[in-house]
Amino acid sequence: MNPPRSQSKSLYLVAFFAILVAGCASLERPEVAPGGFELRGKLGVTEPQESFSARFLWRQDGSDFTIDLWGPFGQGRVRLVGNAREMTLLDGEGSVITQGAHEAVMRSNLGWSLPLGVLPEWVQGRPAPDLPVRQQSHDEAGRLTAFSQLDWQVDLARYRETGSQQPVRLLPYRVTAQRGAYRVRLAISEWRI
Repeated sequence: MNPPRSQSKSLYLVAFFAILVAGCASLERPEVAPGGFELRGKLGVTEPQESFSARFLWRQDGSDFTIDLWGPFGQGRVRLVGNAREMTLLDGEGSVITQGAHEAVMRSNLGWSLPLGVLPEWVQGRPAPDLPVRQQSHDEAGRLTAFSQLDWQVDLARYRETGSQQPVRLLPYRVTAQRGAYRVRLAISEWRI
């Protein structure tokens, strides 16, 4: 005896959703390492003659980092993998393009660079330790909103509560660093700590 058509359809739907839920569970993002972070957002770099923008996913674990960059519709995907001393640039398929010092790799292959030696601290709303800091400004809540370090003027804005652990941290969702006419802006859409 065959089950009624509506019952058969219901079984198919249950099976479909069970497979979908199982698939989504396997796509969960890995936990963030203690003391590390993960950021998503948009990066903009402006120079006198040119400007660049990309979406990014940045994972930081101590001094080790992985930064994925891509353009509209996922085009031009590259990955920066490195530590405090050097980095490797990979294409979208994971093949090594080049490796070496941060600025040299980025300048010669991307046409721009990021201050990766200090940027992990700046995105967390603080100057890099053990380096001189000048011209600090705070808002009425006592949050750091601006400072100068290594000839960069850094502005921090749009602080929000971040994280599920107690105490919740207040972190900036807009970070702008400018040195002369060169400007780097990170508009962060998601923080994981």
